[in-house]
Amino acid sequence: HPTPLIELQQSAHDFALRPSDIGRLGQADLIIWLGPQATPALAKLMATADLAAKSLDLSAIDGVNRLGLRKSGLFSQNADRPGLDPHLWLDPANAILWTGAIASALGQADPDNSAEYQENAAALIAEITQTSAQIRSALAVAPPVPFVQYHDGFQYFETAFGLSAIGSATAEDEESTSLGVISALREALAVGPRSCVFTRDAAQTKRAAPLLEIPGSRRGALDPIGRNLPDAAFTYPALLQSVAAGYLDCFTKTP
Repeated sequence: HPTPLIELQQSAHDFALRPSDIGRLGQADLIIWLGPQATPALAKLMATADLAAKSLDLSAIDGVNRLGLRKSGLFSQNADRPGLDPHLWLDPANAILWTGAIASALGQADPDNSAEYQENAAALIAEITQTSAQIRSALAVAPPVPFVQYHDGFQYFETAFGLSAIGSATAEDEESTSLGVISALREALAVGPRSCVFTRDAAQTKRAAPLLEIPGSRRGALDPIGRNLPDAAFTYPALLQSVAAGYLDCFTKTP
């Protein structure tokens, strides 16, 4: 029986271990997690021998697409900085790889239901593949509007679907934004008649005001973990569709 340690649509950045969580980890037959970069609250505990022996670190699976962290500001002018961008789930190729790996791990832990795990994995992979193709087709015909992310959390999605952000105001959620970064982004966005600035919530939108006041600038809404989706409708393909819809909405509508 699967039990989520981090609740659906809860950010791993905000997660803190409780004593009851530690007990649940100890009792689990299999622990599936995204690794120390995406889930830092678990890093020290998951390094212990007993938990490491029964864990599946999705970020460390052979073949997973791993992108480096980018510095805030204009991406064309800044070299990447050390570290792993932890938003690996926004690349559907990673999700497909993980689906197969999870099905295999579940089959080893529960051999009696191995065939069912494989069947369910094949169905999900087919759905992810179909959804990705639909998104790719829709984005391919969208107008080429220059855009920035307030927080650089969508590099995997953009790489997978052929999008290219000008830059970001912050590289980390709690990072302060310098006047130089804002000035450079404003100058780049003001070149064309239209632009998009993507933010996650009201707090980011407020901080992005200097970018949104540029003539022709429009705010786009993106959430990397689907907090805008009702729990009953939350699936991985639905998350991909939600992120794609956020881009398309801003690209295709006038300010």
